[in-house]
Amino acid sequence: MVMNIKDPEIIKTILPPKELKDLQKYAMKMWSTEPNYDESFGRHQWANTEELKNFHEMLTEFARDHFESQTLKPSWCLMSIYEGKEAKLWKHKDDNACTYHINFCVFQKTPWELWVEGKPYLLEENDALMTYGNDQEHWREEFPDADNNMVCNAFFFFCEPEHWYFTEGPEYLYTHIRAEKNNNLDSM
Repeated sequence: MVMNIKDPEIIKTILPPKELKDLQKYAMKMWSTEPNYDESFGRHQWANTEELKNFHEMLTEFARDHFESQTLKPSWCLMSIYEGKEAKLWKHKDDNACTYHINFCVFQKTPWELWVEGKPYLLEENDALMTYGNDQEHWREEFPDADNNMVCNAFFFFCEPEHWYFTEGPEYLYTHIRAEKNNNLDSM
């Protein structure tokens, strides 16, 4: 399938109010009862929980319409709460199953721009930035108001059925893709 890569786009008010409130409560519950801090990103993160998968499924038709692919499927999902002076997202293109990416703002104290292909995007609660994670370079600049700020994003990723995530399995990322990258770096 040949993909028509569009410019990133902010879509306003993605979830109905009740679902947004449910996701916000879930995020705070996870942050307070099951902290999972990753120092390398300065964030707590939770992947593929049942609650996140339910939201992922809820957004699938929306993703199919926006990305103009009736065959895309949910691959994996992640929710992150960034906080503190370590909060960062360096410049990169994704190497995981992130062909189509919905970056959803769950909540924030102080907005934090997301940069895609050299252009800043500022999300409000319940906004989504639609991108192509494997093809568009993205990052964030310095975390604003690091002593007080919290920014929660949910990342919903989708791929086509023939993607390695579905044909080889999620572990292929570690057994082949990142292993090959590491081997190439070691041979330099």
